[in-house]
This record gives sequence, structure tokens and C-alpha cells, in this order.
Amino acid sequence: MPINTKLYRVLIASPGDVIEEREIIREEINRWNSMNTKSMKITLLPIGWETDATPDLRERGQAVINRQLVDNCDILIGIFWTRIGTPTPKAKSGTVEEIERALAEGKRCMVYFSDKPISPSTMNKEQSERLEEYKQDLKNTGLTSQYKDTHDFKEQVFRHINNSVLEIEKEDKERRAAEQEAKTTEQALGLHSETNTNIKRENITLLNQTKEVDITFTNLSNAQRTVRYLLTSPFGIQDMEDAKEREINKIKEVLNSPDLATLFNTKQVNSETISPICQIMETASTPSMFAVSSIAKYGDDSSIDWLEITGDWIERLSTRIIENGYYQYVSYLKTYPALLLLYSLGISALRSGNIYFLKELTNRRVYLSDTGQEVNILYNLNSRYVFYNDLGKFIKTGFETKYTPVSDHLAPLIKNKLYPHEEDQKYINWFDLFEFLISLKFVEKCNCSYLINGSFVWRHETKNFIIKAIQGAVCQNSKLGKTVLGLFDDITNFKELAHRYDSLALEYNSSLGFDRSYPSYISELITRAEKNT
Repeated sequence: MPINTKLYRVLIASPGDVIEEREIIREEINRWNSMNTKSMKITLLPIGWETDATPDLRERGQAVINRQLVDNCDILIGIFWTRIGTPTPKAKSGTVEEIERALAEGKRCMVYFSDKPISPSTMNKEQSERLEEYKQDLKNTGLTSQYKDTHDFKEQVFRHINNSVLEIEKEDKERRAAEQEAKTTEQALGLHSETNTNIKRENITLLNQTKEVDITFTNLSNAQRTVRYLLTSPFGIQDMEDAKEREINKIKEVLNSPDLATLFNTKQVNSETISPICQIMETASTPSMFAVSSIAKYGDDSSIDWLEITGDWIERLSTRIIENGYYQYVSYLKTYPALLLLYSLGISALRSGNIYFLKELTNRRVYLSDTGQEVNILYNLNSRYVFYNDLGKFIKTGFETKYTPVSDHLAPLIKNKLYPHEEDQKYINWFDLFEFLISLKFVEKCNCSYLINGSFVWRHETKNFIIKAIQGAVCQNSKLGKTVLGLFDDITNFKELAHRYDSLALEYNSSLGFDRSYPSYISELITRAEKNT
């Protein structure tokens, strides 16, 4: 009798010298299915380029594999022995590109290195050296595994597959519980009312000439599929423009809703008012967060049209308008959705290497109705202004004693929405690097005598990742380094900016506690990296 099961696709990624291991993975997946599918209602499907990729001459071969297999897999298993593979325009090899893309999407990746004996006469020195270099890179990134023979590999891979499925199921259960909690909160706050039905509808049907396109941002997967489709559609730009307008209007309707008006007019400003206000805004902004992060991940950051879409999306939500009848903090706090989108776009752009999405945004200027001036968008989206008069400490109950309450709140919030399956430390590395780069960009664009705060000032375990990014920007020997330098035009500007930042950091650090400090050694890092180069 047929049973309904949840399907997880397991992508097998490797160069061509581990054919036996590829077959072992398929055998062990079949063994896992025979033991667990009926009881757990889960089926694992092994996929690989040799059996599951469809020929397509419209783009390079690896890009086809990425789109068809990597983007649709749930788990990736990578295996290396003596070869790393042939370089691609984007990575050290096709296998490496698949792993990097899956990691950027927050997918679970298990990578194995073989210690099986090999005849010296069959070794390729160039391949071996490149593989060893990549192996060291991964050791600095996360945890890999080694096996001594195929029997050892067989035992490891079955155990690890089983553990991964259990962890994914646990995370999925926690995510569903969080969604239910959010839904309960919405209902308790009155967001289920008839007047807000249109605000909460996340499925948009657009009619463009004779072609009907279903634009859905209901979850991250839908948003990613939608964006990938629109990037290749002849009507994609206009369809996304229309979707952007609808999402902006939905957020603005919520910002002006009676529910928020009631909370804004409450005299007591504490976690009992600020926290639910933020929850309402986060719920309304979530589809837009899915959308802009997907554009930054898959989009063409050399396309003026797509740069304009994301830039305008965030700029229009970041414009502060003083409203009569409200407390002063209200106009500032109403830009919180723009801050959420800045983080969503920026972290995704940084991870994918599409840094011009972030660069274009940080070049924008917005009008302030209270001063009648135009300022850089980062000035307006500085959390100290969004959460005016130190309101950030009320963003969540229990955050009053934190150094960086807004960052501490945003980090898990964005992870749960955009990178739910990623290992915590790896995600935090990217989060802190993004906040540090925004702090640098703020000094460059806003000409202020203070620095943007962030969790990077106290989270010491991410400093090595930030240092590596700075050194890579100087040496230009990694994708991350090239991405970072791309945000600041060229090395000359980067060095001048580092000097200004260091001076401000030294000044600020004198007033901070011993357990937190702004990086004040950027210029020294650059100098050392140049000498080593």
C-alpha cells in the first residue's frame, strides 16, 4: 500500500576518482530507506550529475548542474581522494563550486577526504597540491571527515546520513513551532482581523501582457524559485517591480494599521510595547526579506535594473517621516523593516559574492523630513537611530543587559528565516563580518565622529574570520577577499578608510570595557598582508 513520505534529495559531489565511494553512498541511502522510510515517513533520494542532470546549452555546464541539482538538494555529500577537479570560472573546481553554492544556501554539507593508499606513479602533483590547499581551507571553515578505506567510509556515511536527517527533522520541528508561535502572537495582537486580510496575503498573481506569473514569497524556497524564474523571464523585471510595489504597500499598511497605532500611543515604553511592535513589523517584512535575499543570491549585480529594484525597495522603507500625534521615537522605529531588509540583502550579497547589490544600496541618500536634509542611507538605518533613545534594549524581554541588543536579536532572527539549517558558528562569522563591513562603510559614507555598533565588538570567536577577510581583500587571493574589496572600490580607498576607522576605534575603545572593543588594527593588517604578498 502506498505511503506518503517527505523527500530529501542527497547530492553526491566529487571528482572522477572516487567512483566506488559514489556507489557506496547510493547503497547506504537505499539501506537507510529500507530501514526508516516506513516508520519515519522520510525518503532519501540520491542524485548526481551523471544520472540526474538534463542537457542544456543555454549556459555553462556547471551552472546547469548548480541550477538543476545543487539548488534543489537538501543534503550534499562531497568526496575527495587524489584530485580536486577542473577549475571553473567561479571556483577551484566543479565539485568545489557545488559545495560553496550549497553552503551559501545554508544547506547541510558533509565532506570526506580519503586516506586510501595511492601509487606514486598515478599521482598528479598539481591536483594533489590544490586539493591539500582546499582541504586546509575547509578545516578553517568547518568540520570534515577522513576515512582510511571503503569499509570505513561505508560505516561513516551511513551514520552521518542518519544523524543529518535527525538534525534536519529537529530543526524543521522547531521552525514549525516558531511559526505557530508567531501566528498565535499575530492573532493575540489582532492581526487576524478582516481589515488586515489583504496585508497578510503573500501570494501575488500578476498579469503581464498575456503571461500570468505567480509571484510567491510565502517562504524562502518559493522566493528563490520565483527569483530564479524571473531572472530568465522576458517580463521578469516588470513582474518583480510590481511585486516590490505590492510588498512595500503591505508593509506600509501594517505600519499605519490600528494595531500598531494603539501600541505606539502607549505611554509606557518597555519590552511589553516595543517587543510586540517589532514582532508585527518582522511578520510584515518577512516576504520582502525572502525576496531581497534571493535576488542578492541569484541576481546579476551588474544589472542596473535589478540593482535599482533592491535599492529602491529598501530606500523607500527607510525614509523617515515625522508624524504628528505620536511620540518622537515612532518615526524612527517605523524604519525597522528597512533595517531588516538591509541585513537580509547585505548578508546574502556578501556570501554569494554579488557585492554590488550592497554597494549600490550604501551609495543611496534619503530625505529626512525632520531636518530637511539628505543623508546616506546608512545614517538613517543605524540601529541607534532606528531604535531611538536606546529603545533597542526593549526589543526583546531579557535583553536589557546586552551590549548590542539589536544585533543580538537580529542574528538569530535572520538565521531562522534565511539560513535555518546552517551551523551556528559559520552563520555568525558571516553576520559579524557583515556588521563590521557596514561599520566601515558608515565611516566612509557618513563622515561621522562615531562608529556603528555591532556584535563583532564583543564576539571574539569571529575575529579570525574578519581578519582573514581583510587580508584576502589586500592579497586578492580568495573569492571573499575580492568581494570585500569590491565594496570599497580599490585598495587605496580601503587603506585610507582603514586609517580613519582605526583612529575612531582607538578613541572609542578607551571608553569600553575590557571585554569588548572595535577592531583598531585594520591598517596594520593591511600592511602585513602587503608585505607577505
